[in-house]
Amino acid sequence: MSLFNVCSWWSAQCGDTVGDYDVASLLCARFGLEAQEKDYIIVGSQSGTLSIYYPHGNAFEATDLLLETQLTTPILGLYAGKFSGNVRNENVNQLGVLLPNAFVIYNVQALSGLAEYGTQLKLQQLAEHKFQRVAFSMCQGHFGQVKGREFFCVVHLDGTLTFYEQDGISYECRFPGQRSLPAPVVYCERTDSFFRLSATWHLQCYSYQDLSHSLVTKSSYQPIWSQCIGEGILDMRVVQLKESCSYIMILGERNFICLDDNGKFNFILKLDYAPKCFYSFVVGYYWEPGARLLTTIVSDSAQLHIYEEANIIWAAQWQQPAPVAIQRSNVQGLAGSIVTLTASGQLTVGYLGAQPYQFQVLPLNIEELSFAEAHKQLQQLEDEIKESVDIRDMDALNQQAADQVRISFSIQREVFDDLDTLVLDVPADVAVKELPSAKGLLKLKIKGELAELQLVIKTPNGVRCSQETLSLVDVPAGSTKELPLDFYMAELLHVHSTRVEIFVSFVSPRGIPRVLQQSACLPLSMFYRSCQPQKAAGIKLTYTITSKHVPPKLATFFGEFLEEDSEAQALGLQLLCPGLDIVTEVITVVAAKNSNRLRIQSDCVETFAMILERIVDTTLQLDSDASLLKMHKRKPKRGVLNRCVERIMAAPFIPTQPILHRADVHHETQQNIRKQTAQLEELWQQFKTLQRQLQEQTESEPKETLTMQIEANYDHLILEGDKLVEIRRDEHRQRSDLNCAVALAKWIIHALNLEERVVNVVNAVLSVPVEDWTELSWEESMAPGIDMLHHFGPLMRSKSTSTHGLLDGNTSNRDSFDYSRFRRHFATLFDRIVRLASSSTDEQAAKQAAATEQAVEQLQPAHQVNEIGSMQRMLGEKKSTLPRAGNPNLSSSLEAVEDEEEYDEDDLRDMGYRKDYGPAAAGADGSEGEQRKGKRSEWVNEDFELPTTEELFSDLGIWW
Repeated sequence: MSLFNVCSWWSAQCGDTVGDYDVASLLCARFGLEAQEKDYIIVGSQSGTLSIYYPHGNAFEATDLLLETQLTTPILGLYAGKFSGNVRNENVNQLGVLLPNAFVIYNVQALSGLAEYGTQLKLQQLAEHKFQRVAFSMCQGHFGQVKGREFFCVVHLDGTLTFYEQDGISYECRFPGQRSLPAPVVYCERTDSFFRLSATWHLQCYSYQDLSHSLVTKSSYQPIWSQCIGEGILDMRVVQLKESCSYIMILGERNFICLDDNGKFNFILKLDYAPKCFYSFVVGYYWEPGARLLTTIVSDSAQLHIYEEANIIWAAQWQQPAPVAIQRSNVQGLAGSIVTLTASGQLTVGYLGAQPYQFQVLPLNIEELSFAEAHKQLQQLEDEIKESVDIRDMDALNQQAADQVRISFSIQREVFDDLDTLVLDVPADVAVKELPSAKGLLKLKIKGELAELQLVIKTPNGVRCSQETLSLVDVPAGSTKELPLDFYMAELLHVHSTRVEIFVSFVSPRGIPRVLQQSACLPLSMFYRSCQPQKAAGIKLTYTITSKHVPPKLATFFGEFLEEDSEAQALGLQLLCPGLDIVTEVITVVAAKNSNRLRIQSDCVETFAMILERIVDTTLQLDSDASLLKMHKRKPKRGVLNRCVERIMAAPFIPTQPILHRADVHHETQQNIRKQTAQLEELWQQFKTLQRQLQEQTESEPKETLTMQIEANYDHLILEGDKLVEIRRDEHRQRSDLNCAVALAKWIIHALNLEERVVNVVNAVLSVPVEDWTELSWEESMAPGIDMLHHFGPLMRSKSTSTHGLLDGNTSNRDSFDYSRFRRHFATLFDRIVRLASSSTDEQAAKQAAATEQAVEQLQPAHQVNEIGSMQRMLGEKKSTLPRAGNPNLSSSLEAVEDEEEYDEDDLRDMGYRKDYGPAAAGADGSEGEQRKGKRSEWVNEDFELPTTEELFSDLGIWW
């Protein structure tokens, strides 16, 4: 803060307190009304109020306001000059008012007042120049270096310049290149040139001769010189300090820049504050050697800085708020005063002076110190600090937030058909389907007073809520809020999940931001209806219920379609949305009679996601409620198997090809969108070029050909735009299908017999829902994660880096996206996960069999050991002749829907693992090979040992 203040000498509040004021709303000028005339202060608001002040003393009086009138349009700028050729007196100036569509020239006349009322002013309109384009700003000067007359140039919003002369001659011109943005344009009389800031933040200089002849000769011209400013500018002025040079003063967003009229930088001053406005002036005459260039800059904190060229010579504090316009003026009784105008219309005339800022130190509040009270306050502060920064026990912090705002969110299991489609603005194509809807209830109970609470409801793609957001302000303590909700289908899309999430965010009374989350599931009857089960299907999945607390009955999982005591073994469900007429999407769920297995089968990938979500979530929820074991409380460790397998286990099978087909279709549509967008951009550039050519033609030239080309180009542009809209609509549907496909893979991997860390990493890479951005598709965003798993995760072939891995690592640095490589890695990921889950299942079964045999041996008498050993050897030889039972899906699936599959053995054989077919075959000499010892396995390495999980997932540790 400065030591000195700007002293206020005269101030007034403009009549229009509602209107906005800016840097062009203030003007200090003389009109030649009297001999000893001082400066008049003219103020124009953007609401159309024009006021003229003439201060007579150091306090505002009613006679200081000489004129106040209301115009019909906003005032964009105020100017004073010799705009009319009929003026004979050299000291007389006219007042120019820039309006959005016209420039009006007034002659200011003085009317002698009666008695003590004083003199008044009257405006006489001399001319009005109307525009066809909307004006932005204006500059004036002796264009063409004429004497005794001033011309003016209007800058329009499209960058066009319109020049006006006193004889009524007007012509337009445009700057070369693309359409320019509206920016201030100033005129330099010494070089007869104009300066403007281009859209690329370059200061360009154009001669008046080039601009005036461009429309007549149709010749292209370039700027005389150009300098990069590098930032946007707030204002620009031209002052002449020397007879041989003029200076261009530019106030940028963060810098104060000075150039001469030849484009040479004099100085660049970096400002450590945000500037609001400035004014540059010369003390003395420019032909005198002692002339000084001074500049006043006002910051956003209302500080006034005065510079002599690049050196600061004074700083003072101005009264708040900071002004938006500043000028130097000679008013009556105060020469060299500073005139400022705020955005609210506060007009002030001040001076610098030397009156220091009187800072008074407040008296000390000397009271008797109570150590007990001080210790109590200190304890309270320490408790508040610990509560706000201690994050060691997040459960306690979350519980405090949950106690402060209690949330109860539930969705009814029944569906309804009485949805009001008109009130909820349901699209017509969805309303004709008459799809069922669901109802929910959200209850909020606020314990403490909150300044603001925000609620967001997140629904799956295609499903909409009757109220998705809610904001409460100044919530009193103890208040409750009940919000009934309706959930309905808003788009004919495949839905990948039934889960609806509620997010409540607020700031606690201690200033700590909190976010609470709850979720509930929509009923399946909102998306399916019961139908006849299918006996055969293309995709078959098997789940085994391993929890003793979950009865493996269909009524346990699908209570919307079956009674609680129903003993049905098969259930067929048909998708209601999108309700295709050509294909009927049916999924069948079959429960085994003599085991805890469930078979889910269908021909469509999109039907599985919500069914698998219901089966897995219901199993985990029932088991957790019964065993009181929260899975998320235990931190997974390396080597620990997936804890979900203790409750439900999936057969190691992933429908890779259907999932990849959805990704192929989605990627192809993304490529079509980019091609269509590039074609639209090309057509748009052609359309702008034709428009520019049409604008540059004169009235005498024929325009029929260009008009026809523009109409044809416009029709083509609309046609291609409609195609792009249709492609994006298809891409939206295909994205929903890909959501269902990826969710299917995630729910299968979630219940596979793998390490829990492996399951978490793979599920984290497979992101759902699928998102596409303008410059990055879902495939491109997924590629780094899949590529990392390929080199350091379950796709890595060995611990040592192979030549193939090095080649793939080098190709990962390419700029272009290789979809074929992404697709290959994606398919390999699923294949390796299935193989690893199969080997883990076989290893676990072998361990259980070995433990059973060891227990039996301990129970048998000693004299029966040899007989038992002989029987085991016989069984081993017989077992070695059987074909490989490598597909665990065959052993754990239903007999009625067996699925024969073969696996590629070359992939593992290339890694250094080979198949063990039991005892060695007879050699060429007829001798029998010695039987291998140790644990038997189908896939062993060179040491005849089963590959461990650490070997298959060798470098996956860098992810953990």
